[in-house]
Amino acid sequence: MATVEAVIPRPAAVPARWLAPVSFVLLNLVGLAAYVYPFLLADVQRPDADWYMHRGDGPILIAAVTALALALLVGELTNGGLDSKSLAALGVLAALAAVLRTFTLPAGANLYFFLVIMGAYVFGPRMGFLLGAFSFFLSALVTAGVGPWLPFQMFASAWMGLSVGIARPLVERLGLGMRGHYAALLALGFVWGLLYGAIINLWFWPFFVGGPDISYEPGLGFAETIRRYWNFYLLTSLGWDLFRSFANVAALAAAGWALLPALLRFHARFRWRLQPAE
Repeated sequence: MATVEAVIPRPAAVPARWLAPVSFVLLNLVGLAAYVYPFLLADVQRPDADWYMHRGDGPILIAAVTALALALLVGELTNGGLDSKSLAALGVLAALAAVLRTFTLPAGANLYFFLVIMGAYVFGPRMGFLLGAFSFFLSALVTAGVGPWLPFQMFASAWMGLSVGIARPLVERLGLGMRGHYAALLALGFVWGLLYGAIINLWFWPFFVGGPDISYEPGLGFAETIRRYWNFYLLTSLGWDLFRSFANVAALAAAGWALLPALLRFHARFRWRLQPAE
């Protein structure tokens, strides 16, 4: 007697080539939303609220960012954006950056940024974004720095790696040679020493209560909000960020002349392609 088997259709799988771009877009949307949403709350400075200082959404953000970053990494490996050698380089650079973050310089400066900037500049925006995110995650595990601030640090560092990775092709198009690469690295190190501080402050500034001219208040309008944040940044953060910028420039100037050519040669060595004979 013939038997009839029910066939349950499988859901259509998302094409592998879409995993990386979808993960990248979602990851950045999560980051932007996490930074922006406190500014939209009318009672943002109410300490008894569950979301105050990201008490409630902090663990959710850490889980979401980590999962999406891993999905982005798998997507890049699947569609060829990264290969096994790139993955190995990413792991080594992220681990070294995490170790360097344990060595604190005066005024809170850190050698961590030097290595992330150098790695992102050589290996490009894709790997720079991943390097910035994963190296900060690993460094948080090493330094016991896991908290509601971690996803915001990961986003700021990832955006740093992304922007720095875009710079090298531009310098090459200008034909500035190795001196141009050195100058670009020094400029990026200085600028991102300031930008990182300006971005990361936003994770807590909406909750900050201080003087009337440096605190956030809902309903002030965009221009007044920017003016107050500028005052806050000048008063509380600029001096520390300048130390970070000078530390970045000093580290890049001291080690960049030797490390940059070595990384460029390493990058070129595993990027060769076999050309068919004519």
